Amino acid sequence: MALKFYHGHGSPFSWRVWLALEAKRIPYELEVLSFTAGDTKKPEFVAINPRHQVPTIVDDGFALWESTVILEYLDERFGGAKLYPGDVKQRARVRRLAREAESYLGPEALDTIMEEYFFKGDAAPDLEKVGHAREKLAAELAYFAQELRGDFLDGAAITGADIVMYPYIAYMKRLTVRKPETKLTDLLPPALDAWAKRIEAQPWFDKTFPPHWK
Repeated sequence: MALKFYHGHGSPFSWRVWLALEAKRIPYELEVLSFTAGDTKKPEFVAINPRHQVPTIVDDGFALWESTVILEYLDERFGGAKLYPGDVKQRARVRRLAREAESYLGPEALDTIMEEYFFKGDAAPDLEKVGHAREKLAAELAYFAQELRGDFLDGAAITGADIVMYPYIAYMKRLTVRKPETKLTDLLPPALDAWAKRIEAQPWFDKTFPPHWK
């Protein structure tokens, strides 16, 4: 029985899992849930995941949520490209980079900018807050550019760290399209811009791209 993957378009956390499933060529059955229709709060889904969040996977009756945990589970459970390759120190570095991307690109930078532009109703964005968030984002992007070890964060192959980080970069691009005045893509170092394009050039990437962004 194929693994079942519960996904919601627009969730960067869920996007990670979709990228990982495709990168590892794991057979799966996709179940897209609608946030606006309240699908994640319906009893049949809450019975699977009491926290009613995506991503969620069900593998042979075993339900699992929390995106980074799912990535590690997929890597241990299935063959294919390793998301956490190498020896214990190499794998620890990949996990560290994934955790840093999750901790600093989102909550301390992009989340603030999105809050100011999209979740304040008719109120104007606080440009001082946006400015501080842009400064933080620029510093973090410069940091991650220095952490590249070749084509990707760990060398020649995509790892869990790349998969965790990529949706944040994609959301920077999307936010710049929606709100050109933010000019977030101007902050992207050339090395990270090239890194993102290498991920986007993967033969399986387009399958995962949010349809409402096209």
